Amino acid sequence: MGKKKVASEDLIVPPQDNRICGVICVCQMTLVLSSVALVYLTVAIYMPSTRVFKSGIDEVPVMCTTTRAVNSDNCDWGSCGEWCLSKTSGSCIQIFVNLRTNGSNLAFQNCTNSANKTCYGIDQEHADKARCINDECKNLTGTFNCTAGQCLNITDAFECMFINSDPPVKCSGRRGKISCKDIAGLYSCVRGTCRKIRTPYNCDRRCVDIPTRNKNVVILSGDKVFLSQCENAVDMETGLEVWNDSQDNVAMVSCYHIQNALDRMEAVDCINGSVLEKNMLEDLTNFTYLSYLHVASTVLIPEIARTDIELTISNESRLMINLEGCVNTLMDECKEFLKDYGRDGSDHNARARFPCFYAPTKKEIVVARFDMDMTYKQFVFASVVPSTLFVASCLILLLCQKTVYVGDDAKMRFKGCVDTSTILAKGTLGSQHDLGDGGGGDEVMAL
Repeated sequence: MGKKKVASEDLIVPPQDNRICGVICVCQMTLVLSSVALVYLTVAIYMPSTRVFKSGIDEVPVMCTTTRAVNSDNCDWGSCGEWCLSKTSGSCIQIFVNLRTNGSNLAFQNCTNSANKTCYGIDQEHADKARCINDECKNLTGTFNCTAGQCLNITDAFECMFINSDPPVKCSGRRGKISCKDIAGLYSCVRGTCRKIRTPYNCDRRCVDIPTRNKNVVILSGDKVFLSQCENAVDMETGLEVWNDSQDNVAMVSCYHIQNALDRMEAVDCINGSVLEKNMLEDLTNFTYLSYLHVASTVLIPEIARTDIELTISNESRLMINLEGCVNTLMDECKEFLKDYGRDGSDHNARARFPCFYAPTKKEIVVARFDMDMTYKQFVFASVVPSTLFVASCLILLLCQKTVYVGDDAKMRFKGCVDTSTILAKGTLGSQHDLGDGGGGDEVMAL
């Protein structure tokens, strides 16, 4: 009698309801993504927002002026970092500012014969540079500021007056000659022969031919000069007249922003109001002389605009882009921030001057970006959306667990759409019938 083998059958999984499978998959994916988002947003949004709410920072901006920017090693704080999840380590830029209250907002009225001029300084990114390789510096001619083997041409921007200098050296990259990589400091060069300029020296900005004829108002704004013949000046907050042309002198102020109209100039945040005699200005002058007059040779008139000394809150405060001192956008925001706010005047350009925010109880720290309303909106949005998705996906998955039934045919169904007791009964009877047939006979298939 030959051996009998039980027939084997391939198990066939029936097609599932795509709606049920889709809902479960989408909810599982939403649950995972929302939970990850909640963890990330705890560090990126929730904790920083909580610090903002508790910071006590006044929402009304004041003014800051950069005093120095330091490239520090192993610093414990930085003005701006590109990624908040990593702590500040290694070198970083630390910006220190002078903190003061806002100056006066002035309106110069009935102005004619207006003019303005921008006095460009050194653009560190686009200025001509000579590297000390391939004999690039052997033909240097002019005034150069050399550091770390690179010489920056400042001839067009500054005129340097000096008395003492070192003996001339030949600048060349060839062997046997002094290489320009060995020089550091301020140098006066003629066809590659350079002399180091020794202190004392004075480098004035080459900004000449500023028209001051028939002008009785001079406004300095960073690297720009605005001039005009005006009838009077009015404080825009009080409406009081603070100066008029009947005084027969020249009014000078330093302002943050100037808005020109047809016959009117509106100046924001003006400080160091002063006057000088008309005979102190000729038909043309230069930027250096105007700056000198404004600082040293004029009579300060606080009624026109208060002095920066009166308005000072803190002489040296730490500047940070925000309370965290970092951003998470990874869009090189810090590069632009340091470029704009790190101008400390060391390159003979105007110092950065900008609105900033501080807490009266903590004057040693100021921030450049502060918006309580935007922070609140971001906090609410970052809290409601992922939390709602997380809770909704959890509830739907729990509902699916209670309502989705998998029958003996391996097919998923909603319990509300089918009589599960009938399916169970049929499945039980069917299995008993199969067992009865299998036990009463020897019908097998020989393989």
